[in-house]
Amino acid sequence: MYDILNKNILFENMEPANIQSMLKCLDSRLNKYKKGEYIFLSGQSKPAVGILITGSAQVVKENILGDSMIIGSVGGGEIFGETYACQGEEVIPVSVVAQEYCEVLLLEVSRVIKTCNFACPHHQMLISNLLRVIAGKCIKLNQKMSYFTFKTIRGRLIAFFYDRMELDDSLEFRLPFGRQELADYLGVDRSAMCRELSTMKKDGLIDYNGRNIKWIDNPRNGY
Repeated sequence: MYDILNKNILFENMEPANIQSMLKCLDSRLNKYKKGEYIFLSGQSKPAVGILITGSAQVVKENILGDSMIIGSVGGGEIFGETYACQGEEVIPVSVVAQEYCEVLLLEVSRVIKTCNFACPHHQMLISNLLRVIAGKCIKLNQKMSYFTFKTIRGRLIAFFYDRMELDDSLEFRLPFGRQELADYLGVDRSAMCRELSTMKKDGLIDYNGRNIKWIDNPRNGY
């Protein structure tokens, strides 16, 4: 676990001994979840800052009719729940669902956003790092919102693929979602999206095998 935390932005520039001290100060607890279990349940779970030690999860927004939209995915070592934890709400308004077996380190929110009685220098550093995390999440949210500016399914797919290629620095990349999850993430119909993917393959823009995508044509062609 400490190998993960040593590389985590929340504990950046902290010595291992200070990280251990902070975990005690923040009343941390390590919970385990099976695939499909809720790490956070919308409208019921109390806010907390979570660090995914192992596994993967999805952040989902659900409405009163039972419809859901994927807000994002969480991978090993990543942080989630920090924005809602800092809002001061009594319950979290989104769900976080384990996509496989997960181990999650949860940190007490009130002890994250308030300095301890000793005003530890490393606690001040943690607050600074937390602000950086929140700023980074805002950038990612703006990136996702930019996909919705494209009116066509192909446009949204190409914009998303372009970002994945830039992230991996390669014309070959692996999707972080399955087909249904990708459709939800981009706000499009799954069947229509699958048809468009097939058409893009026939047009010679892409090739794919499951979640593995290979870009063939110019990334900006077909918007």
